[in-house]
Amino acid sequence: MEFKTFKKEKLDEEKRIFEGYAATWDLDEGGDIIHQGAFSKTINERSSRIKVLWQHSEAIGKPIEMREDEKGLYVKAQISDTQLGRDAMQLLKDGVIDTMSIGYSVPEGKSDIIDNIRHIKEIKLYEFSLVSFPMNEKAIITNVKNHLGLLEKANPELFKKIETLINDEPHKSTQAEDKPLGAETLLRVKNLIEG
Repeated sequence: MEFKTFKKEKLDEEKRIFEGYAATWDLDEGGDIIHQGAFSKTINERSSRIKVLWQHSEAIGKPIEMREDEKGLYVKAQISDTQLGRDAMQLLKDGVIDTMSIGYSVPEGKSDIIDNIRHIKEIKLYEFSLVSFPMNEKAIITNVKNHLGLLEKANPELFKKIETLINDEPHKSTQAEDKPLGAETLLRVKNLIEG
């Protein structure tokens, strides 16, 4: 699963609702462009299964609106009245938390690499999260992600092995001290590449 981070825009404390853009159509620092229409299938087919999480970890609410517009994927979500939800609302109110991150995958054949930029035509969205820190664009997972598209074309069999390995990695939060991929997984990826 991959992650991208964006700013939340509005907050309704009384109704525990936040809104903003979970993704935009701009070139991001990870070298990707998500194209308009990329979310239409996932919204139509699995919107009831998309979750709102805290730090890509625990469920804290549900989407009440998701739609594409000229800027990107607009989302509106309600945070549940649980202890974690109340804590999240307080952090939003205080401005401590002001970013969202999406967890997604790209279906096979739904992206192209052109001039070292991955053009994503379809996304399978699993969740969007409130996160403390945006994804570190210099983190190892980003470097692996940027090169996997080229590897997929050059060596599809090796690409599948690495993709499986990364997808099997235990889920991590986006805390600054966490490494995006564990050392054991990185060593296994390195060994696969070096043959």
